[in-house]
Amino acid sequence: MNRIRLCSEEVEENMSDLESTLKGHIDRFEGGVIEGWAARVGDESPVKLAVYDDQGILLGEGEADLYRKDLESGGINKGNHAFSFEVNTLLMEEGRSIIIKCKQTNKTIAKSRFEIERIAPSASVVIENLLGNKLSFSIYNHSIADESKILTFSVGKEKIATYEFSSKEKMHSSHIWVPAKFLDNAYHVINVGVQGEVASYGKLEIKGDPILTPWDFLNHSRKEANYISKPPSADGRYESLTLHLSDTNRVVDIEDLSIAHSVLVEGYQGRKVYPPFSLPKSESPVVSIIIPAYNKFELTYHCIASVLLAYNKTSFEVILADDCSTDETAKAEEMIGNLVVSRNEENLRFLKSCNKASELAKGDYIVFLNNDTEVKSYWLDELVAQHRSDERVGLTGSKLLNLDGTLQEAGGIVWATGEPWNAGRDGNPFDPAWNYVRQVDYVTGAAMCVTKSVWEKVGRFSEEYAPCYYEDTDLSFKVRDAGYKVLYVPHSEVIHFEGQSHGTDITKGLKHYQVINETTFRRKWFNTYKKGSKPSLSTMHLEKDRNIEQRVMVIDYATPMQGMDAGSHAALQEMKMMLALGFKVTFVPANLAPMGKYTSALQKMGVEVLYVPFYYSLDDVLQRRLGEMDAVYITRYDVAQKYVDVIKESGKPILFNNADLHFLREIRAALVKNDEEAMDLALLTRNEELEVCQKVDAILTYNTTEQAVISSHIAQEANMHITPWIVEPKDSGPHFHEREGIAFLGGYNHKPNTEAVEYMVKEVMPKLKAQRPDITFFIYGSKMPEHFKDFESENVKVKGFAKTLDGVYHDHKIFIAPLLSGAGIKGKVLDALAFATPTILTSIAAEGTGLTNGINTLIADDVDEWVEAIIKLYDDEKLWKQFSENSEILAKENFSYLNGVKKMRKIFESVGVFTSLQ
Repeated sequence: MNRIRLCSEEVEENMSDLESTLKGHIDRFEGGVIEGWAARVGDESPVKLAVYDDQGILLGEGEADLYRKDLESGGINKGNHAFSFEVNTLLMEEGRSIIIKCKQTNKTIAKSRFEIERIAPSASVVIENLLGNKLSFSIYNHSIADESKILTFSVGKEKIATYEFSSKEKMHSSHIWVPAKFLDNAYHVINVGVQGEVASYGKLEIKGDPILTPWDFLNHSRKEANYISKPPSADGRYESLTLHLSDTNRVVDIEDLSIAHSVLVEGYQGRKVYPPFSLPKSESPVVSIIIPAYNKFELTYHCIASVLLAYNKTSFEVILADDCSTDETAKAEEMIGNLVVSRNEENLRFLKSCNKASELAKGDYIVFLNNDTEVKSYWLDELVAQHRSDERVGLTGSKLLNLDGTLQEAGGIVWATGEPWNAGRDGNPFDPAWNYVRQVDYVTGAAMCVTKSVWEKVGRFSEEYAPCYYEDTDLSFKVRDAGYKVLYVPHSEVIHFEGQSHGTDITKGLKHYQVINETTFRRKWFNTYKKGSKPSLSTMHLEKDRNIEQRVMVIDYATPMQGMDAGSHAALQEMKMMLALGFKVTFVPANLAPMGKYTSALQKMGVEVLYVPFYYSLDDVLQRRLGEMDAVYITRYDVAQKYVDVIKESGKPILFNNADLHFLREIRAALVKNDEEAMDLALLTRNEELEVCQKVDAILTYNTTEQAVISSHIAQEANMHITPWIVEPKDSGPHFHEREGIAFLGGYNHKPNTEAVEYMVKEVMPKLKAQRPDITFFIYGSKMPEHFKDFESENVKVKGFAKTLDGVYHDHKIFIAPLLSGAGIKGKVLDALAFATPTILTSIAAEGTGLTNGINTLIADDVDEWVEAIIKLYDDEKLWKQFSENSEILAKENFSYLNGVKKMRKIFESVGVFTSLQ
């Protein structure tokens, strides 16, 4: 907890006769919000403010424009000069002062001296969701005490609620009611603080709907203006339409899409009219979707319309398993074109009807989909993708959502009692805990995909569970018993109108078999589940992860973005290797920013990614999650130095990946520029970086040069390793005579890459042009500086960001890396190995790659060497082929995936973290 003592000093500035006296005061600083007043006496205009610490770090900005009666009574104009706004408490450090300044004049208004006791935050608050005007939240106490505390909820400058809670409970859930003025269809940020504490302990952006009538009672207005977009599912329908209409290879007819969309907007309740539409026809579908039904055609029709509307690239057929229906289901194929029907001659009930329908399946995969569902875009693609990426995957299941948008199920747990639980029930579907692929005990038959060969191998649904219930849980156990994985796939989303098929009363109808088959299941699989844990909400967050060896937290400065830079490639591959060892990987970007498709890419790999608003700082993450971890893997010293002491105190082993040796890179750059000031800064970096190295349990570098430098500075023996780098084999490209020019690729927010291009263009290319004007230099990469466009000429082509690497490495004869400074390993060079594209490098660029001058590359360290090397390799086809073949061999021998996993295993074993997986 951060406690402060304020000793405010009013500061008056003597302005000219044309200016009024600037006055102000800091009244309070709590929950990340600073309050007080600021004014120019005699001037009613509000003062724009900037808040700094005494080192000049900007903490926040605001305006003094709120009315306070005491200000008016005290003669501060008409009293409209109070302020209340958020500041960034994460930037504050112990012993610093806060300074309020006038933003226009930079004049100091008030200065407050305070002392902060750096105690761990007393609590974390996760705002779960807003349903109607009910805002649900959970409180996680970091320290158990007898005292009560008060949460404060505010929107901007207005406090909307307080909530008193006991510090005796480790975790507590409750709610507040949001005032009507914020239910205005506009976005508002709710900030949560603890009374008497500085920091903000939670945030959530909300968009409150002023219409609080439950949607079930508004069916009559579904197609009315201002109501079409009201259901939680409306965004998904719009997304599907947009994706279909933007697809130039669309296989679905526009008119059919329009009908399907209208069907979903109108809803299934009370439907009597069924406009005809057609499903796309596929002779060899990848997936066979089986939808079992017995009457209730309004539900089935709605479900199939959603299958049509939901955008997916995977080809499919829909098989309706009609179990002797007497309503419109009996003639469904007359209303839905290209529908395959498996119609029973006698009533087989759910389980046997599904087994029979599967005999018609043409696809490699079978999906079972309840008829009381509405599917969303990519629901099918995401399920199939997991099967295709790993042949050991036998069964996958979707994330199930309730009608109100809350979470219904995120995979299932079977406890040691044999009792099955739906993980995540009624939770926030965006919570990181429910949004990564993971192994589970079972997936629900409401939406699940099984490889057809596995389906047959395990004997389909077991008929001992006829007519229904527990057949999906049993199938999950059979699939796993046969040696396959059962996965929960969160990016496959399906809305489930729970209870519409068979009701919810377990004493009536088919629902009664839920109780009967529970006993059958428990008896059959007792030896499998008996060694598990007892049912417990408090251990749910751990028990939901099945078949994991160890838990590893990975911390980096930001989320890796594949294709943007070498560091991102490295981070992704390292996490893949950890997953291959059976580790549960929890990734924490230091900025806690969810980064769209890049965050999703990690989650689809099986990595849990933590982000706001569910975690508000890295300190919060460590307080809440460090205890469950077996090791912490941190990349970059500037991230590690902030948290290494806290992690060390917990006793968790720390593996430190330096990414590159920052001070070595900075020293090299300072030497190139002969910059004394830069050299001084590099030496400061050296001290900080080496201090981190001395505190951690293992040091990972990308080359032996950096290991030697670290060893020369650290007295004690260090546990050092070479970080494995994976190069994925690529298809061989065009032949020697089919290529042209030389190429370089880099991310230009990294200074050594910018320096390399400038050196090449300004120093090397003029001399090369004099001898060989036919050789062109192609420059690729992200975040190019504006001045690069000035380099464009006859023999220099500025290409910009490369969407794929094929054009960079296959189109050009030579890949060059004229790096003058830098450290670590050069991912761009290793990519050239993967593509078997010959290279010319500086000595710095070759570090850690295993490339040798004259064997598989040419080394050039001055202008004349560069010109000579380029001409030599550009013209010598025999040498070019030799380098190409040798580069390919080097990539396979030194940078293969299997070799990388073995190395990563040894690295973790060196800190006492083992795995049973071979």
